[in-house]
Amino acid sequence: MQNSASKNHVDRPTFARWRVWWFALCLLTAMPAVYFTNQALLQTQLELDTRLIIEQKLWETDPAYAGSTRNWTRFAAWLLDREQLLERARALRPAQAESIEEEYNRDALLAYGGVILRCLAAWGLPFALAYAAGVLLERRRKLRSA
Repeated sequence: MQNSASKNHVDRPTFARWRVWWFALCLLTAMPAVYFTNQALLQTQLELDTRLIIEQKLWETDPAYAGSTRNWTRFAAWLLDREQLLERARALRPAQAESIEEEYNRDALLAYGGVILRCLAAWGLPFALAYAAGVLLERRRKLRSA
């Protein structure tokens, strides 16, 4: 009886230790995951802006521009933010401005949600599986020692 009590007492810190290491590894790998998620969100924003420019033909709001529409689209997508693009769309098509903005916001929500969900799953699923395996091993050892 004394032996099994001391054995459980010895095993407990070992189990707690693996959870601390697991948590530390999660935090350590979260930093690059956040960086790559941010890069994917920025790329998604660029694609959304480019699509808005092309669908609404926003280059028509700048009649002084003498270059190609492709170059205008590329530079405007990088230089103008969401509000500036929607402002140009409102000026070009005032009757449809509200529906254009609603559609853009809906598309942005779906696109950002997809990117975040995909990145969170790529980062979190391996850790969730590792944690589940650790808990199962912990329970199995407890059953063997009991």
